[in-house]
Amino acid sequence: MSLDYSFPPNGDRARAIDLHVRKSLAESLQHIVEQSRGALDFDAPALAELIAGLRRGCRYPPSVFGMYFELALALMEGRNQEAAELFEHLHKERPIDGDFRMVALGAPEIARHGERYAALMDTDPKVSLAICPPTAEVEQRFRERFERGYALLEKAIPELADEFRSLVGEVCMVVGDKNAPMQFDGGSSYMLWGGLFLNASSHDTDVAMVEVLAHESAHSLLFGFATEEALVSNPDEELYDSPLRVDPRPMDGIYHATYVSARMHWAMSRLIEAKVLDAEARSLAESAREADYGNFMSGYDVVQKHGRLTETGTAVMAEAAAYMRSAG
Repeated sequence: MSLDYSFPPNGDRARAIDLHVRKSLAESLQHIVEQSRGALDFDAPALAELIAGLRRGCRYPPSVFGMYFELALALMEGRNQEAAELFEHLHKERPIDGDFRMVALGAPEIARHGERYAALMDTDPKVSLAICPPTAEVEQRFRERFERGYALLEKAIPELADEFRSLVGEVCMVVGDKNAPMQFDGGSSYMLWGGLFLNASSHDTDVAMVEVLAHESAHSLLFGFATEEALVSNPDEELYDSPLRVDPRPMDGIYHATYVSARMHWAMSRLIEAKVLDAEARSLAESAREADYGNFMSGYDVVQKHGRLTETGTAVMAEAAAYMRSAG
């Protein structure tokens, strides 16, 4: 897939990426079905319907992608009974209505995927960032904050709102483990494509909400950019200082954090330029923008010194660096 790596948000590009990812999943599932026919008992017509929907670009929830990765691993390891059960669960999934949906971890519509979501969002072997369901009160307050922040995003930065809803199909509200040394703030995973997980106890201002939506959708964009080629070739065992984490991180994580910092800086700049903020909110946006600039420069220095970037990774980061130079 030929992509434009230009830095500003682009809804058309995001929709093309999302369609490409869904079609790629369809092709992989089709291959698995063909290879498993006769060896496992599953509902082939129902799976054919799922595959056809993915090829059309139907926005199936991130659980479909999570189950696909589990299915592939189960088949490779010869766990055929588990694979058969995953086939059964897969074809029961239904597309999401509308641009995206908001759900809470533990809610009835995703209850069967709670452990799956938690496991796939807590994959760092060195530092656990566990997620838990929010209380009803925390969920309701967050919904209200999200709606205000997203309305501000649509009004002040419509192109970023367009990109966000083209990449994100499900916003999942969670809270962190109060006993953990580090708290989960927000995240996404290529194994849960279209999913965005946000700590419902955080992001307590409209400006903070806009910034985190810019932050997390930028991660999804990078996952999309990396469908054909990784962004870096450094092994995960190599750890370096990261601009957005206190613990050392692999280069891929530092690359992501650096690019995302530039996207947040861009979003805060556009928000300020839109002249829709009161004095207090403008001050918050200016402080956030300043922090984003420092985080980018810190991360970019590490990427330049230690990163082994692929052709894709070089092209993508060059666009972010060009923007930050112009903003400096």
